[in-house]
Amino acid sequence: MIKSREDMILSTFQFEEKGKIKMKGLTLKFATLSLRQRLIISAILCVLLPSLITFLVSNYFTKDVLQERAVKQSEDTLRLLDLNITSYLDNLMYVSNYIQFNNEITSILKENQYHYTKDGPVSKLSALQYVKISRNLEDMTDLLSPSYITILMKNGFSYTNYPGYEYDPNNFYKQEWFDNIKDLNFYETYWLGAHPTYIESQKKKNPYLITIARAIEISGKTYAYTIISINEKEISNIFEQFASNDEQTLMLINSEGTIISNQNEQEIQKKFSYIKQIQNNQENYSIVDYKNKEYLLVSRSLSNADWKLVSLVPYKKTVGNINTITRTTLLLQGVLFFIFLIILIYLVNELTKPVSRLSHVTKEVENGNLQIRSGIKGNGDIALLGNSFDKMLDKIEEMIEQIKIEENGKRKAELEMLQAQINPHFLFNVLNSIRLKIIMNGDKDSAKLIQSLSSLLRMTINRNNEFIPLYEEIEVVDHYVRLMNFRHKGYIEIINDLASNTILEEIPRFFLQPLIENAIIHGFDQKGGTIIISSWIEDDVLIIRLNDNGKGMDVERLQLLKQKYMNKTFNHQLENKASLTGIGINNVYQRLMMIYGETFRMEIDSQRSKGTEIKFYIPRK
Repeated sequence: MIKSREDMILSTFQFEEKGKIKMKGLTLKFATLSLRQRLIISAILCVLLPSLITFLVSNYFTKDVLQERAVKQSEDTLRLLDLNITSYLDNLMYVSNYIQFNNEITSILKENQYHYTKDGPVSKLSALQYVKISRNLEDMTDLLSPSYITILMKNGFSYTNYPGYEYDPNNFYKQEWFDNIKDLNFYETYWLGAHPTYIESQKKKNPYLITIARAIEISGKTYAYTIISINEKEISNIFEQFASNDEQTLMLINSEGTIISNQNEQEIQKKFSYIKQIQNNQENYSIVDYKNKEYLLVSRSLSNADWKLVSLVPYKKTVGNINTITRTTLLLQGVLFFIFLIILIYLVNELTKPVSRLSHVTKEVENGNLQIRSGIKGNGDIALLGNSFDKMLDKIEEMIEQIKIEENGKRKAELEMLQAQINPHFLFNVLNSIRLKIIMNGDKDSAKLIQSLSSLLRMTINRNNEFIPLYEEIEVVDHYVRLMNFRHKGYIEIINDLASNTILEEIPRFFLQPLIENAIIHGFDQKGGTIIISSWIEDDVLIIRLNDNGKGMDVERLQLLKQKYMNKTFNHQLENKASLTGIGINNVYQRLMMIYGETFRMEIDSQRSKGTEIKFYIPRK
């Protein structure tokens, strides 16, 4: 079943995720090991991995060098074979050219075309000419390697250097390949290659011949055919002489891949399996599977024929030396690595003893044993660390004793403070009782003042909730102004202009009271005046505006005030401690900035003798 592209991407992703999980697991396991174990593993990896990589790389390049050397050796062998075999084939061509261009032989052949019949010579002159040609053929055979020469005339008569009872030359006309000769020009040669011998007496000793054939033309007309053969053994004997070892196979093949010559006669005339690979391989060598073994195949084109020389050398034997080198290297590295490992473990154990001791001490301290000490001596880094750790433990014990003393003193002070505290609810209840009694006596104004004081005191003491609805904050302001009007001669009027959708919006408690107090003290100089409190919602922002008709500020004082409240490093000690809360405008601004961050904004505008306006832009979220 073919997977879709999405399935393949998902499988790849899952595989990568599994790999990441495994890697993370190994990292966690490594992190849980002791320092000593991690040092040993790291040292082993740092030595083993470079050694392994070096070994693999050197093994790879050594194999390449040996392979190149084997290819070079095979190419040199084929080059020498080319020279020797070409010499044999040149002899064949020499005989063929001698017959083709020898005037005496061609004139005799031309004349005998008309004087000879299939039954033999018809005159003494013709017999003499037959002897001349036969003698020439014998002379060439004596000078050259053993060969069989046939001049086959069109009238059926022939000249040979072998007895007629060995083979009848007219049988050549019956061979399938003979038709190829008839179409040749006088300068073309037909290379027949290897075929079974036609000499009866040589069939056992030399079962195969290598033959070339040619047409003899005189004045543009074909009169005869030249057929020259040599024993295939002549070539295979050369192969045996040049083979570097018994397992090297040398062969001669034609353009179609048929084996012409081989040390093994059984392979002759068979098809070579890798002819296409030889034709397509531009490097003239490759590694092939030949007879269930890997062989290094090297080929070379023959100089004077469309044939190729092929060398097959067992690949393992070619690079066999590398196995010995590999075993020796591995053994040597194994021995050295084992010795190094023993030395490494000993050195790491000695060097990490102080660390192990310090680790044991820290675990004991973690379990609550502060009496233990490392006791590490020396001037090294670990010794100094152990000494500092021991001093730290001494200091911790001293600090614990000091803390115990301080805690005992603090508990005594808290007990005394609790004994001196008065329950705030007792105060509220007493004030309410006084208020009720005053109401019963008919003094409602004093009762309202006591109610305002009680509410303001309750709001001041009860600080459980940091945020309250806007209407509760307005109530606090009203109570405060009522008390301030009672305390001072001037009358302060509060006008609330609150949008109905804002009264339930939650704001920080005691956020407006300090500003009202600031306006009464500084804006009105504790005299009468009017303060208008407005609120509305715009773009999801709660806007609260305070306007007073006090004396206001000039530009320089207003700028100084802005710089003061914009300064984050304000000094609480500079605030007016005589006020109810001790909180000024800069404290309010910094508090709101800490709550709402940069989304909060405050604007102040003031003019001399006209009053001051303060706007707060509070984000609802």
